[in-house]
Amino acid sequence: MKTLIADDDADFRDLLEKMLVKWGYDVVAARDGKEAWQALQADDAPRIAILDWLMPEMDGLELCRKVRQEMPEPYTYIILLTSQQRGEDLVSGMEAGAGDYLTKPLKTNELRVRLNAGRRIIELQNELAAHAAELEAANKDLEAFSYAVSDDLLKSLLTIGDHARAIQDVICGKDDKECRSYTKRIYDKIRHLGELIGVMHDFFRPTRFELHREAVDLSELANKTAEKLRMTKPERRATFRIAEGIMGNGDRGLLGVVLENLLDNAWKHTGGCEEAVIEFGKTEVEGKPAYFVRDNGTGFDTMHTDKLFTPFQRLPGTEKFPGHGVGLATVERIIRRHGGKVWAEGEPGKGAAFWFTLPANGR
Repeated sequence: MKTLIADDDADFRDLLEKMLVKWGYDVVAARDGKEAWQALQADDAPRIAILDWLMPEMDGLELCRKVRQEMPEPYTYIILLTSQQRGEDLVSGMEAGAGDYLTKPLKTNELRVRLNAGRRIIELQNELAAHAAELEAANKDLEAFSYAVSDDLLKSLLTIGDHARAIQDVICGKDDKECRSYTKRIYDKIRHLGELIGVMHDFFRPTRFELHREAVDLSELANKTAEKLRMTKPERRATFRIAEGIMGNGDRGLLGVVLENLLDNAWKHTGGCEEAVIEFGKTEVEGKPAYFVRDNGTGFDTMHTDKLFTPFQRLPGTEKFPGHGVGLATVERIIRRHGGKVWAEGEPGKGAAFWFTLPANGR
């Protein structure tokens, strides 16, 4: 297995390299943190990295954080080499993303055991990745089947609806109220079922196509959606506060769907406000960029948060709002497909905020 050794002590680095080669490892050596980072970005990058805590250019702790933040896949097992003995320093190393640590001077047997543990963890990660890929493929097949079935059902229902209208127009007499009542009920039920199937159809559509990642002006998309919402009810007193110049990396069309659903959700839930305020902005959460849509509307009880992103689930008290409960679920599916995450915060009567993240540069 290819293994990186990064240490500015040439003698120690050479000694360690000879030891690992003897054990059957394919070794890549680096003199400092910058060289180590370049080696880890290669197409056939090492899967195990032994990093000295103190190095020029970039120390082992900083490099460890950088790997975890910018290179989550494939997984790299990191062993920190350190002469640090304080418990808080070792905790810092593990929190930065190290899988293990060794203190200098090294004990040969201990190093071998840690390397074997790293290899096993990487094998398990590979197995998990393979299972995840199989599950994703199965889900795609199921979604494709559901999409096709919903499409066929929708076409069949439209045909049945047309026949019901034809019966009403051709067979039912003008004064045959019972006949007209039956055909109207048939037509109304078919229309309702058709709407539900159409919603299902739309729910599956965003994940059926390949992502085309690019730099996207999210502020521009948000402004366009806000303008459309204003036109639906121009009499409403609503203020949109959309920060300018917010960029994200992803599929322009799908990110447009995300903002349409989030802003539409805020628009619906601020309908009863005398002065509605809907915001779109960007901040940092745990050191990473996070986007948000916030409003001063009805809010929600956090005990029902698990239902927010579940398709066809409505929170208690939201039955009066239009929709079928798939907008936020669609948002979650799109953001998850981009490799990000979505969550919500709210309080009854005090508004809600919906947050989402997008990996930088699509990684």
